[in-house]
Parts: sequence; C-alpha cells; structure tokens
Amino acid sequence: MNQITVNNSTCELGWWLEILTAQPLCLYYFGAFTSRQEAEAQQAGFIQDLLQENALLLSTNLQFLQPNQITLIGDDLRSHIHGFRKLPKPRRIAATPLV
Repeated sequence: MNQITVNNSTCELGWWLEILTAQPLCLYYFGAFTSRQEAEAQQAGFIQDLLQENALLLSTNLQFLQPNQITLIGDDLRSHIHGFRKLPKPRRIAATPLV
C-alpha cells in the first residue's frame, strides 16, 4: 500500500473493487488490495456473493484510492455521484408552423 498525507491526515491507498448495484441501490467498495492483479483475482467472488443475495449489478470498476466509506446508500450515494442533480421540468414550447 502507498501512504499519502493531506492536511496532516495519513491515508492508505490501495486497489479497491467498486461495485454499483440497482437492487439494492448501493455502491460497495471491496479491498484494499496491494495490486491490480490481486483485486482482479478476487473480483468474481465478490460479484458471486452479491448475485447470491439477488443484487442487480450495474457496473464494476477497479480503482486506486482510499474510499471514505466502503458502503454507500441513499443520500451518501447521491452526494458521492459527481454531477448528480435534479433536472428542471421540461417546458412546453409552442410550435410555429413551417411555411
């Protein structure tokens, strides 16, 4: 693992498997692994465990980071997703006939 210091806090960086599910709507982090190869070797087991729990998988990703939380749901998940915002209601525009 690699250590970095930010604002006098030390973090352990490593490879983490990120799995996003729709049922339940949740973002899971599994790790930390010392290498990408180790994370890839373990990935199928974590996916199999979630499928046995009837989870509906949306995506998987390997990342080199230190997550703040290893399971995100609800508001924590919404605030984690970059660019997530409620879109305004569409407005109706009066159509003008083409001449």
